Amino acid sequence: MRLDPFAGPGFAALGALAKAIDDVDLPVGLVELVRLRCSQINGCSYCVRLHTDKAAAAGEVREVSSWRTDPAFTEAERAVLALAEAVTLVHDGHVPDAVLDTAVSALGEVRVQQVVWVVTVVNAYNRLAISARLT
Repeated sequence: MRLDPFAGPGFAALGALAKAIDDVDLPVGLVELVRLRCSQINGCSYCVRLHTDKAAAAGEVREVSSWRTDPAFTEAERAVLALAEAVTLVHDGHVPDAVLDTAVSALGEVRVQQVVWVVTVVNAYNRLAISARLT
């Protein structure tokens, strides 16, 4: 049996949360790369396609999986993506202090909080899509 991720009040509440955090102080393309990277880590093919398209629509052409080595990524962008990965993989223990400290130094506390919320919401959507086997 496949689950209907759109059924019940939870999906509407998640949508409201997503809308509430949409106005972040980060470039739209970078936000879509964050969502894309989290979706790649989680293995959500539906969300990978969605955020690949949205990143491209925002003018983002960089390959996010190579953010560590691609010189096209700035230090601040690397800090954002490292934080996104650490929050997505939080089951490994916690967000390392070095990752958090680097992100706060590069972005400031408010933007770091925004990144954490973007990551939290996309991870929730990934889990819904994966549970429902959306393709």
